[in-house]
Amino acid sequence: MLNVMSGSPRVRAKCLALWATTFAIFIVDTLTELDIAVAVLYVLVIMMAMGTCSIRGLRRVALICALLTAAAFFFSHLDHPFSAALARCVVSLTAIGIATWLALKNRRTRDELQEQFSLLAHTHDVEARLHRAQIELAHICRITTMGELSASIAHEVNQPLAAIASSAEAAQRWLDRPSPDLKEAGAAIARAASNARRAAEVIKRIRDLTRKSDSLYEELDLQSVVTDSLALLDREIQSHKVRVACSFASPSLWVSGDRIQLQQVVINLIMNSLQAMNGHKSSPRELHVRTYRQESHAVVEVQDNGPGIDQHHLALLFDAFFTTKENGMGIGLSICRSIIELHGGCIRADSQPNLGATFSFSLPVSPANGQPSN
Repeated sequence: MLNVMSGSPRVRAKCLALWATTFAIFIVDTLTELDIAVAVLYVLVIMMAMGTCSIRGLRRVALICALLTAAAFFFSHLDHPFSAALARCVVSLTAIGIATWLALKNRRTRDELQEQFSLLAHTHDVEARLHRAQIELAHICRITTMGELSASIAHEVNQPLAAIASSAEAAQRWLDRPSPDLKEAGAAIARAASNARRAAEVIKRIRDLTRKSDSLYEELDLQSVVTDSLALLDREIQSHKVRVACSFASPSLWVSGDRIQLQQVVINLIMNSLQAMNGHKSSPRELHVRTYRQESHAVVEVQDNGPGIDQHHLALLFDAFFTTKENGMGIGLSICRSIIELHGGCIRADSQPNLGATFSFSLPVSPANGQPSN
């Protein structure tokens, strides 16, 4: 039935109460001559056991109650078994049987519900772990992209730093003259300050892209997401000798999303286009970046005039670990798809042989209707 010595104090108290109630009912049923079916009270014992015992334990309690009912009847009415007492015994056994059936049914239902709740909790935990793994993988991909852009990043940072040094030296020379030219010195210092702000902005963009944190959704102007991404890739675009043509929707399109994640998608798509055109002899190399509205969605489109994509590869481009690059990992576009789908959008690719490739993604237009959140 139940082990009184095991479990918490609360469980032990329930076990003792269960045993005491059972024993009390048996004593009253055996030693009194009441003209009522005292053994029906065993139904209370079964109800008490329902909240404490397992299904197997509940069956044992019911069996013990039934045996005690029969034992009390034979001890008290052995000399005249065929009397009203027999009818009361049958009523009691019937009540115990019905109560046991209901208790077992209730217990099974409760166990099933607990199992479902446990499964839901486990599913939620798995989803949370999967989401965390996606964040980790996206962060790794951003770090990898930053590694590929290290030369461009160094140039972007060194350029304003060199300008700062040059402006500072110029200001020093203007101040060291026999008649210091404060106007020219001030202009040189202003140029140094401007370049310092430019360097700080570049470093901020890099720091933002390399940070690892949970998604932060806010109202975003898609044009600013694209222009910030292009600013980070400016040196890379120049080194590939690519001419960029931009076309932005008017009025600006606002979406709800994580700025860093969406920048990661834009940078990845542009980098793929630059690398695709790198080995292509088309001249001039052109990259078209557009934003436009399509019904209730905002679309970002990146189109190049490279060699295009094999038609057999188009359906596989966004699969994890699929790559056509010799040293590629095959996770960039897969992560892009995950990010866009998490934002409630979709991403696609299209290509015609020797006519370049077009990558685009669409996101639901923000209900804010072009107004940033406060």
